[in-house]
Amino acid sequence: MSMRLLPAVVGATLLAGIVPTPVASADDPLPQIRGAVNGDRSRTGCPALAYDRILEDIAQTAVRPGDVRGGDTSAYKGTAKITIGWGDPEAAAINDTYEKGAGDAISNCSFTEFGVGFNRNESLEWDSVSIVFGTPAVAPPPAPTPPPSSTPAPAPPKVAPTDAVRVSFDKGLQWTVNVTSTADIAGTCTYAATNPVLPGTNRTFAIQPRGSASFTVLAPPPFSTYHVVVSCSGPFDGKTVEFGHVEQDVSA
Repeated sequence: MSMRLLPAVVGATLLAGIVPTPVASADDPLPQIRGAVNGDRSRTGCPALAYDRILEDIAQTAVRPGDVRGGDTSAYKGTAKITIGWGDPEAAAINDTYEKGAGDAISNCSFTEFGVGFNRNESLEWDSVSIVFGTPAVAPPPAPTPPPSSTPAPAPPKVAPTDAVRVSFDKGLQWTVNVTSTADIAGTCTYAATNPVLPGTNRTFAIQPRGSASFTVLAPPPFSTYHVVVSCSGPFDGKTVEFGHVEQDVSA
């Protein structure tokens, strides 16, 4: 590298009125270019630029001969602007970069990040400088929470009562039949007591929701057994359902 100082442009009019700050050169030219950009940015009234390694890589590919990426900005998540200048010594290349858009970009507050690249062609004694400016993409706001549905949840399907009847007996000279229901519907019940050889007994009676009913029947003869069936049905959801069915053998 032939120069040891980054001189300011003399007599050149840049679009943004920015000329590079003179900075002493070193073996690695990138820190000096970064320092010049940061110094000039500090005089614009814009917030300081953050240095971004992805933008640096883009800047390096833009001036590196034979790099197939050639300044491709797709790796940067946001908007990137590449500026490139050429000249000798290095200060002239930096001045050329400023004239070709870097000066404008430094004073553009919408850019918040930057990276720089440098290449020296010793055969041609020619320096290439690239300064890439970036504006990171803004993440979209989260989707709004949908309002609660004004449609009420469907009511669970109605379930018909079943096995809701119990039967017991009070035994004496006459027997009392006790029928209780835990169903929430009213209904009509039938009572049938049968014996293969002896006369049977039949009753029909009403029962209220969660109600009970009792009635008397003749006591069966001693040592006899009757098969008793009690069935209760009632209206539920537009149809008649059996909500109780009890069968048992009763002996005297």
